Amino acid sequence: MTALSGVRRRRTGMMLLANLVVLAAVGGLLYTGVKALVRYQGAKNTSVATIPIPLTPVGMVATVDDKNKLTSVAVFVEKPNGRGGGSIVNVPISADSTEGTDGQYIPLSEAYDTGGPDGLTQAVESVLSLTVDESAVRTPDELTAMLAPFGPFKVTFPTKVAATDKTGTVTLYPRGVNNMSAKQMTIAMNARVKDQREATRLPNIQAIWAGLSAAIGQGRGSPTTGDATSFDQLAAQVFAGPVLSRGLPVIALASGVGGGKDVDTLDRAEAVMVFATIAPNHMSAVMLGLNFRIEAPPGYDDRVKFVVRALLYLNCNVQWVYTNGPVHAETIVFLNDPTLSGQAAGSELIFKKVTTKEPEYRIEGVDVIVQIGTDYLNDTSLNVLPATTTTSTIPD
Repeated sequence: MTALSGVRRRRTGMMLLANLVVLAAVGGLLYTGVKALVRYQGAKNTSVATIPIPLTPVGMVATVDDKNKLTSVAVFVEKPNGRGGGSIVNVPISADSTEGTDGQYIPLSEAYDTGGPDGLTQAVESVLSLTVDESAVRTPDELTAMLAPFGPFKVTFPTKVAATDKTGTVTLYPRGVNNMSAKQMTIAMNARVKDQREATRLPNIQAIWAGLSAAIGQGRGSPTTGDATSFDQLAAQVFAGPVLSRGLPVIALASGVGGGKDVDTLDRAEAVMVFATIAPNHMSAVMLGLNFRIEAPPGYDDRVKFVVRALLYLNCNVQWVYTNGPVHAETIVFLNDPTLSGQAAGSELIFKKVTTKEPEYRIEGVDVIVQIGTDYLNDTSLNVLPATTTTSTIPD
């Protein structure tokens, strides 16, 4: 726990230093996020309504085997307004929780080994830039009990599920469709072959959560009112309606990096896009730049992901992603603070051409709403990260 905390403090210090360097380099866009907000003295048009981001409670469940070794992590997100249902997102336990700060790479599995449940929760929050309300660690018996009310399950494994015993490697469940009990689901969740990389287990872990989602169907139980005070209560709310499940991808580190650990880099742009879509009010603004809401019409997920990556690259925060937005050719920028209008050119670092308009409403915690136009979305030549060579000084 002490080592993890030390890394986190060093990481925070380095992040602040890096943020200041990028802040000076990018100029207009990031200057907007700091100085303009500080200088703002109440110039908002109070006739424009301000709306809150919908509440979407977030929980995290980790599973361990009979030796207390971490085998999976999943984030549960409720639908807004307590309607029942939600999402289950599988988080790779090989994901690095430190971004290689000081040359150290700490996968979530190691964060649990050294920091226990609290250390794991903090590491998950760090790697996802997400706040977790309730968390739990499930032993094999506890996971079986959690799954039992929803069985039997039909699970389609993309590869065979295998494990290592005293005789060597044995196949537990074949590739393809398997009819399974809650106990068998637990066995599959915890199964691993000796020296197997966690990244190779991801497809089968995701298949298990997909099997649970399918078994829940339109929901089991009834939605309740009031805030959840435990992971079990939060999970029951999610199970009370349709559940979507998916996983997050990882990117392998370069050869020789990571000190021989089973550790990968989380695809942060995709992770931020996913959680900014389903849990926007739990996103943490860890960068010094502006907070963005991105709106785009359906069918452009890859382009939206690139915009998320570009904003993160420019040291901005992505608070909310909405992929059922309006369809129009131009990219429109709405500024929460009218004093930011002179800095809207910063968006052109990504979109090249934008139209700035007065907002019809404002969103709490969001500085800029960008409605991405089809001219940009259909122009793949713009799929290049913006240059950050512009120089600027920040006046007092």
